[in-house]
Amino acid sequence: MAKKQKDKSKSWGHIVKNNMFMLKMAFHITPEIIFIPLLINIIGVFINFLSNTYILRYVINGYQQGKNITELVIPMLAIYSTNFVIGILANIYYTMRGPINNIKIKEYIRKLIFKKNESVELACYENKEFYDKYVKASNDIENRILSVVNFVSGIVWFFISMSLNSFLIISIDPWLLIFAAIPLISTFTLGKKRNSVQHEYDMKRQEEERQRDYTRRTFYLNDFAKEMRLTNIYRVMFARFDKSVKNIISYIRKYGFKLAVIDYAISQICEVVSKMGAMLYAIYRTIVSGTMMYGDCIVIINSIEVLSYTVSDTADFFVEFHRNSLYVDTIREYLEYEPKIKGGDIPAPKTGKLELRNVSFRYDGQNSDVLHDINITVNPGQKIALVGHNGAGKSTLVKLMLRLYDPTGGQILYSDRDIREYTLEGESGYRERFGSVFQDFRLFSMTVTNNVLHRKKRDGDDERVRQALSDSGAYDKIMSFEKGVDTVLTREFDNNGEVLSGGEGQKIAISRAFVKDSGIVILDEPSSALDPIAEYKMYENMMRACENRSVVFISHRLSSAVLADRIYLIENGKVIEEGSHHELMAAGGKYAEMFTLQAQNYVDDESEVRV
Repeated sequence: MAKKQKDKSKSWGHIVKNNMFMLKMAFHITPEIIFIPLLINIIGVFINFLSNTYILRYVINGYQQGKNITELVIPMLAIYSTNFVIGILANIYYTMRGPINNIKIKEYIRKLIFKKNESVELACYENKEFYDKYVKASNDIENRILSVVNFVSGIVWFFISMSLNSFLIISIDPWLLIFAAIPLISTFTLGKKRNSVQHEYDMKRQEEERQRDYTRRTFYLNDFAKEMRLTNIYRVMFARFDKSVKNIISYIRKYGFKLAVIDYAISQICEVVSKMGAMLYAIYRTIVSGTMMYGDCIVIINSIEVLSYTVSDTADFFVEFHRNSLYVDTIREYLEYEPKIKGGDIPAPKTGKLELRNVSFRYDGQNSDVLHDINITVNPGQKIALVGHNGAGKSTLVKLMLRLYDPTGGQILYSDRDIREYTLEGESGYRERFGSVFQDFRLFSMTVTNNVLHRKKRDGDDERVRQALSDSGAYDKIMSFEKGVDTVLTREFDNNGEVLSGGEGQKIAISRAFVKDSGIVILDEPSSALDPIAEYKMYENMMRACENRSVVFISHRLSSAVLADRIYLIENGKVIEEGSHHELMAAGGKYAEMFTLQAQNYVDDESEVRV
């Protein structure tokens, strides 16, 4: 199978198809990027031929034939003046329009990558192979577009230049074409080998560079700052950095030598065999046999050199054409990836019963399920608590509810319909029916309002944001800032921005659930940085604000679970107990044992207890 795929990547049909894919993308972004350079190249190649080759022969042979100076100078001035004007216009275009077009390409590509990132399932981010493809695709796609566009312009230049110079050489001596063909054959033959070596080198180097860059980030990102300063992990990261650099150097040594040998072989064949051979042949006919005019001799030497460089450059274009295809394989594989989690066609109701029937789940690559036959019902307006030890499967369970994963067994229903039948995104999408806050929340370098809303601001949002901040307990802190809800969080882009503590940051995250008009609120231990009293108050506010909404929350402090209508105790991926707080305490089972133990610890030393 691998051999078949490898052979396919080398076929010209596949290569052309991949490059056309990028060319169509370039045309979609801005047709100008294709047609203006193409026009400049067409005009340029004619001017270049006239100014560098034809006029040289015309002047020298004309002088040898006795033409007057006026007949020789006027055509020369006309050609060089035209060349000067065209050069200025081309330079103006590439200086002014080139950067703008490059920005357009980057903007389009980034949006394309961002959109794809949004559509792929969460499991893709946990897959190293898939993540590698994403990094390689996003790092190189812009260069590949420009490379394909340059190929189109270059190949047009090649055919016109080859035609003009070949016609001139044939008119003087057809045998000289043999010297022009040598660079073409050698470059294509050796260039293909060089291309394969270069691609292999690039792929291996990129992986090590990603490892190196990750290490670099750990030394300057705030997320790692405390651990890097308070532990010896920095020594491990230093060692990891050194290893990546050493591997990169080893790849340079291994592949650099091969590339240098191939490049040298190509250049020597072009320089010695082609140009030197043509030069000696032309000099022999001019000086020894006297069968060639001086102008023709000089033009032959010049034309062979032009043809040699043209063929060499164009062969490089074709090599790049093949190289583009190899990179585009990675890019297309990423962009054309079909997400496993797809939405249906039915708009999701704003409210409804959420039901899990015999739900099981297993992560890709694992040998056993992490959830087994889970049965949970969340009725409209009902408050549900999920409790249990770390690793019991609670967070995985809420991700299934949000359809970040699909169950590997059983069924999840919303409003008595399989959730896979509902549209996934957008205002009528299934996920829009949820407000969610996770323990590993993130604050963005934007205003408080943007961080709370998680969308563009609309009329009437100011009051909604203030109320949400008040319900979460963050209002007083935010309003103590000079700009209030317009304060930018973090100082990454604003020196006057505010940096919140972990607890205050969690309150901002929690306010997102308050502000969203959703039928179901899911809280995956959103209060881990809050003290027990603040947490209990937060949940009280949540229950009051979500009086008519369903709430599913995970909390390690069982005192908060008291507020739930129904509690599910999960252990080893199974529901082992369920009921209200009073029912479970009366049953005297595992929940009662855990609650009692935690309550005793609170009473004994007032410390925060986790189960």
